[in-house]
Amino acid sequence: MSKLFYRVFALILVLSLMLPSAAMAQSSDIVQFTILHTNDFHGNLELSGSNPGAARVAAVINNIRAAKAALGQQVLLLDAGDIMQGSLLSNIQKGEPTIAYYKTIGYDGVTFGNHEFDWGQTILSQRVAQATTDDGDPNTKEFPFIAANIVLKGTASDCASAGWDLPSFVTEPYHVYEIPTATTPLRVGVIGVSSIETPYITIAEATAGLCFKDPADSILHYYDALDAASDVIVVLSHNGYTDGGYGYGFTVYGDQTLAQKLNTAGKPVNLIIGGHSHTDLATATMVGNTMVVQAHYAGRKVGQVDFTVNRTTGAISMTWTKHAVSTTGAEDPTIKALVEGYVNDPAYQALINEPIFYTNVPIVRDYNGNGLMGEMVNDAIYNELNNDAEPANDVDMVFNNPGGLRADITASDCPSYPCLVTYGKMFNILPFGNQTVVGEMTGAQIVELLNQSATL
Repeated sequence: MSKLFYRVFALILVLSLMLPSAAMAQSSDIVQFTILHTNDFHGNLELSGSNPGAARVAAVINNIRAAKAALGQQVLLLDAGDIMQGSLLSNIQKGEPTIAYYKTIGYDGVTFGNHEFDWGQTILSQRVAQATTDDGDPNTKEFPFIAANIVLKGTASDCASAGWDLPSFVTEPYHVYEIPTATTPLRVGVIGVSSIETPYITIAEATAGLCFKDPADSILHYYDALDAASDVIVVLSHNGYTDGGYGYGFTVYGDQTLAQKLNTAGKPVNLIIGGHSHTDLATATMVGNTMVVQAHYAGRKVGQVDFTVNRTTGAISMTWTKHAVSTTGAEDPTIKALVEGYVNDPAYQALINEPIFYTNVPIVRDYNGNGLMGEMVNDAIYNELNNDAEPANDVDMVFNNPGGLRADITASDCPSYPCLVTYGKMFNILPFGNQTVVGEMTGAQIVELLNQSATL
């Protein structure tokens, strides 16, 4: 009996040494998992300039998933907003193709960017319903839109005194995900906060009846319940990396300040995944024990946060990696086929190939000074308004938002000159459907506008 015992013990010891180290870790008090994150995708489903397209983003995501699966580790995929608006392929169907992509690649949760409201609350509700409904396809996965600071204004005199009733299109203020282990699952709580400037940088009717509350106050409102339900807390924030805003006369603080406010309140979070400012970070930023990250925009980067959680001591360590998505990289075949199904629609092809004009030179933007792209767009508007067809629309000058110019016309578009510029190319340049308004301004108002622009 004694020899049999030692033989069994030796066999168990040998087998245990053969098990992968990650699998052993997941079965002990040490749990490892990964969060992949994107932001400001802006409906860039196709390859366009430096934007690699959804199929190449998906290939990077799935390669990381496969590597982690081989180690026995779970992966969550999250997004910090501005998902749908920004390309003709997405915009012409009000974001439906982009949500289809997000469901097919398997996002676990997203928050709202300001551009989610560009088509109004009715369309947004339809897209949220699309995201959260099981469509019967085993190759897709529904996901929630998470936001704690978007509430119904109701009868409140201002947003500070408004309650915490959520509009119907907000799935939930936070969501708790479970990471499987050999014993009790590890709980990852994710809470979302959207940009407080949304009502000011979106048409008024799109946010009618809504309040965008202070992000820190909103997280603190839910913090105790979220903390009790979670072992790790993550914030999805569409408020920008640094303090700033668009100059509307009130304080807009970014994710670093958000982290500091929560730390000062004694209610820290482990990770803030940001968006809105399109920041291409070289390294993660630590504010106390809170990691603040962002992954550029338009699918050009995928962020990766690897967690190690010691459930005995409560210690949590994080490592951030940024993956550039090459415009010549491998494409995920499933996502490629999905996108091509929308691209090859005959009506869509006829629209994007409609001729608009020819150019003999590159036309590029300059957000900080005179640029040929801005001059071309403003000249086109000026000439259209002063064309004698409607004398009431004659104007002396045209002002435009340079942030609305989203692409250049360069050698990649024009291998030779004269170069045809199509409707599809112009839509990439001007994707937001802005309307021109004719009005009167005093000289003092014009000077004030120019001074305000020069300070941004």
